[in-house]
Amino acid sequence: MAKRTTTKPAHSATSTSCAYDLKQIREIVGLMAENNLTYFHSEQEGAKLELRRGSDLEAVKELLKSMPVATTAAPVAMAASHAPAAVAAPSLTSAAPTATAADSPMGPTINSPMVGTFYRSATPGDKPFASVGDSVDENSNVCIIEAMKVMNEIKAEARGTIARILVEDGKPVQYGQPLFELRA
Repeated sequence: MAKRTTTKPAHSATSTSCAYDLKQIREIVGLMAENNLTYFHSEQEGAKLELRRGSDLEAVKELLKSMPVATTAAPVAMAASHAPAAVAAPSLTSAAPTATAADSPMGPTINSPMVGTFYRSATPGDKPFASVGDSVDENSNVCIIEAMKVMNEIKAEARGTIARILVEDGKPVQYGQPLFELRA
C-alpha cells in the first residue's frame, strides 16, 4: 500500500509568549516536513507552541458524520468542478457495470477510507485493479484514491467476489462511501 503522506504545507502556529523565535520555529517546521510529522507541541518558559501540517483527519471525519445526507452532494459536485481536467476525467478502462445513485448495495461493501478521487487503475488505460467477477481477499488492491495529490492504494480488507462497482472511475468519493459490493 502506498504510504500516506501529508504534502500540503498548511501550517498553523499559536504562541502565548516570545520564548520561541522565528528561526527555531522554521527549524521545527523543516524537521516536521523532513520526518513527515503532522503535529508538534512544546511548552517552554511558560510559552506554548503548537504546529500542525495538513488537515486533521479525525476532525474531518467527525464533520462528515455530523453533516445531513442531503448536503453531502453539494461538496461532491463542487469538488468535481474544481478538479484539474487531467485528474478529473481519465478514460474508463472497461465497460464494467456501475451502480447508479438510486441503487443501494445488497451485500457487504468495500468503503472509502478517505475523501478523494476514485481510480480503478494505476494509470489511464491500464488494467483495473478489480473488475466484476474478480475474487478478492484482505490484501487485494482494489483501487486508488487520490487525496492531496497522494495516490493511496486501497485494499479490499474482506474476502469475496466483486458483484458491482458502485463508483465511476475518476469521480470524487466521500469518507465511508461504498466503492464495491461483494458476494461472499
